[in-house]
Amino acid sequence: MMLVGGMSLATLIDAMFSAPLTHRQAVRAITDGLDDFVISPDLGLMWHLKYIYGDEPGSLDVVDMEIATMNGTLASKDVWLRLSS
Repeated sequence: MMLVGGMSLATLIDAMFSAPLTHRQAVRAITDGLDDFVISPDLGLMWHLKYIYGDEPGSLDVVDMEIATMNGTLASKDVWLRLSS
C-alpha cells in the first residue's frame, strides 16, 4: 500500500535497513529500485544520490541518503516516492 500511495525515501531506507539483508544488499536494492518510482518533488534532469556514512572514522556503512539537484540538496525525509501507475 505504501508503494502505491507513496512514502518518503527516509521510510524506505528505514524499512530496508531493518530487513533481513546485509547492509550492502539494502543500499544496493534502494539505489537500484529508485528507477521504478515517481519521485517528488520533481528533481529535473540532473540529480545525484549522495550517501551519508556512519560516524566512525573511515566508516563505509551508509546510514542515510540525500539527493543533490541543480537547485540544492534534499534530505531523505523531503523526497517522496510512489510506484508509477
